[in-house]
Amino acid sequence: MATRDQHPLPAAPGARGALALRHEHALSEQMVARGEPEALANDRIDLKTLWRAVVKHKWTIVGITAMCTLAAGLYTLRITPQYQSAALLQIDRVAQKVVGFNAEVELDEGPASDQLQLRTQIELLKSRSLAERVIDELGLYKPGAPPTLPGSAGEGESEGNAVVSSGNELVDQAMSLAYRLWVDLRTRFTLAPADTGALSRTAAVAQFKQAVTVEPIRNSRLVEIRVLNADPELAAHIANTMARAFIATNIERKLHSSIYARQFLEEQIRQTKAKLEESERVINKYAKKNEILNLGDKGSAATQTFVDFSAALAKAEQDRIKAETQYNQVRLNPESAPQAVVNEAIRAYKEQRARLEAEYAKNQSVFKPDYPAMVAARAQIAELDARIKTEVNNILSSIQGQYMAAKKAEDLLRSKVSSSRSEVLNVQDRSVDMNLLSRELDTNRQVYDSLLQRLKEVSVTAGITTNNVSIVDEASVPLFPANPDLKINVGLGMMLGLFLGMLAALLREQLDDSVKNVNDIEAQFHLPLLGLVPFTKPDKGYNEPVALLAHRQPRSTFAESYRSTRTALQFSTADGAPQRFMVTSCGKGEGKTTTALALAINFAQLGQKVLLIDADMRKGGLHKMLKVSNERGLSNVLSGDRNIDGLIQKTEVTNLAVITAGPVPPDPVELLMGPSLGELLEKAQTMGYHQIVIDGPPLLGIADAIVLGNQIQNIVFAVKASGTRKDSIKDALRRLRNAGLAPMGMVLTHARNEHTSDYAYAAYYGDGYSDRHTPRAARPNPVPGTMPPVPLTANTRIEPTLDASSA
Repeated sequence: MATRDQHPLPAAPGARGALALRHEHALSEQMVARGEPEALANDRIDLKTLWRAVVKHKWTIVGITAMCTLAAGLYTLRITPQYQSAALLQIDRVAQKVVGFNAEVELDEGPASDQLQLRTQIELLKSRSLAERVIDELGLYKPGAPPTLPGSAGEGESEGNAVVSSGNELVDQAMSLAYRLWVDLRTRFTLAPADTGALSRTAAVAQFKQAVTVEPIRNSRLVEIRVLNADPELAAHIANTMARAFIATNIERKLHSSIYARQFLEEQIRQTKAKLEESERVINKYAKKNEILNLGDKGSAATQTFVDFSAALAKAEQDRIKAETQYNQVRLNPESAPQAVVNEAIRAYKEQRARLEAEYAKNQSVFKPDYPAMVAARAQIAELDARIKTEVNNILSSIQGQYMAAKKAEDLLRSKVSSSRSEVLNVQDRSVDMNLLSRELDTNRQVYDSLLQRLKEVSVTAGITTNNVSIVDEASVPLFPANPDLKINVGLGMMLGLFLGMLAALLREQLDDSVKNVNDIEAQFHLPLLGLVPFTKPDKGYNEPVALLAHRQPRSTFAESYRSTRTALQFSTADGAPQRFMVTSCGKGEGKTTTALALAINFAQLGQKVLLIDADMRKGGLHKMLKVSNERGLSNVLSGDRNIDGLIQKTEVTNLAVITAGPVPPDPVELLMGPSLGELLEKAQTMGYHQIVIDGPPLLGIADAIVLGNQIQNIVFAVKASGTRKDSIKDALRRLRNAGLAPMGMVLTHARNEHTSDYAYAAYYGDGYSDRHTPRAARPNPVPGTMPPVPLTANTRIEPTLDASSA
């Protein structure tokens, strides 16, 4: 029985032998080695993935966008046209002054107060009172008879009389209580007939305010009043009436405030005058009683004396500090004092001493110290030193005298300040109430003067009707409707449709659990990508299986993609492509049979004898593709038929033979578990078949593929792009891992542009491929996880010089 031992593995597989690992923990080791980096990569938002999702569901986006755009257009056409008219007002900070003073209280200057004042005027334009005034002036509200509302007293009584007795006293009481509660609740939330008119007028005012827009023009004091109405003339009339009514209201409010202000000021002046007279009488009486002499702004006489002595004391302290500093300086070094330096007598004595000392030093070399002349010279020098010292002491005594005089003057002034302070404190104790009365008198006098001045100003300005609001542009009758705007509504509908369409596309993409991109294979399943097979549309009139394009059109993109897969298999192990391998998938319709047949054709094109075995004995399909008999096949061999030569059928493809599945056996798993399959493979190799390709059954749902994989070991996993669910792939890989198997890699079939991030590949293959115009030298660009296509012949030898990452 042939096993994997025919291709021994290296003792210590390195980078070159990574794809050749085939032990039971290979898949788990790859997942552990690459799990963390890929998990971090999955946390990032991939813009390419979002773009592929949008392109994939482009018709959904286009459909939703078209529906929303059409709905917006129809909605716009059904709306009644609204005309807009605008009046422009200028709202100044204050009205133009006719006199030099203003009766209005102005806010503090500044940008914040200016904006506050303008905002206040704008809110007055939006007020309910102005809206009611305009409605009344134009007669826009015509109250009618109040409507008869359901739930009136008469109706309630009639309904109450309609309660039917059930014959049960408890039930009747419960029904009566429930009915009374219902009537009470309805009465609380039902308008009385007298309030219906107010409700109608409130609705009219609300509708009017909704049609009016007041907006300031930026960086100016201009305000625009815009009115929307189905009647263009009425819209202009409302805007102009509202502007004039606002000006009139502003003037009336100022007149009313002036009248009120004058009356208020007159009353306040009367009261303040009485308070002022009373304050003057009280303060005079208190000053006479306490013998307080007030000097006006200078305060009391005692206070003024204290201030004078304090100033003199400060000056005396400065003089004393100056004299003390000078005395201390001279006492430390009397001869270097400035007075000693500039003294003429001391300077003359020092000059004489210097001459004598010079002569003494000169004669010292000639005479001895006891010589009379030398003794006389020393006596003269000593006398000069005594005179200098006397002069210095005189200077020191003079400075000391100045210091003592300054200190005595300071002490005398300090005693005077102390005595005057006591007198000031005494006066202050007696002047506490006096000060309070003085402040009250000053306050009353200031208030009285201010009120008199204000009353005069109000009296002068009361008749002036100046206003800070003026009309800049009156509203004109609009010629064209402002609403609805067809272009804006259609544009908004298109944007909404585009947003909803993209949202629906992204939701569909998130809910789609299938393999959408080649990166998913390596990132999530940690398996190498052996090949990327484009979705192929054969020419019209081509009625054969698409797998035969590898034979009929060897230069087609379909054939090139499988040649790339074949090349990847040749570099998958150190010894080249496995002599026997199985192609399987998760389920049906995912391209495993097409992949097995196309790979077999590609290996046969190398000049090698290739045997293709249909091992899917439940639903075999190779005999239909190759149009050969299926009366006898693999099931017969595994059941005990020894005539293998009669089961191998030639095909129209050179060097390619096939063993079909044969009749459906009752238990394919039992047949695959027997030794007959191994004997068949051994005999096929002795018959000269260099390559054995097995079209295996699906992995999910049945155990055939697991049993077959344990005998073949080399497994190629076919996955359909946007068809095979990721959960299905994980379940299939879990079954293989539990059986100690690991696929060599995956082949992604039915691939389109959105399934690859390789732009060169997508530009070469296109979206929905056609094989009618394939250039001779065309070759697919490398795809992540695959080997670049290499022109091969029957005598070409492939050296395994690339590592696993290159595959």
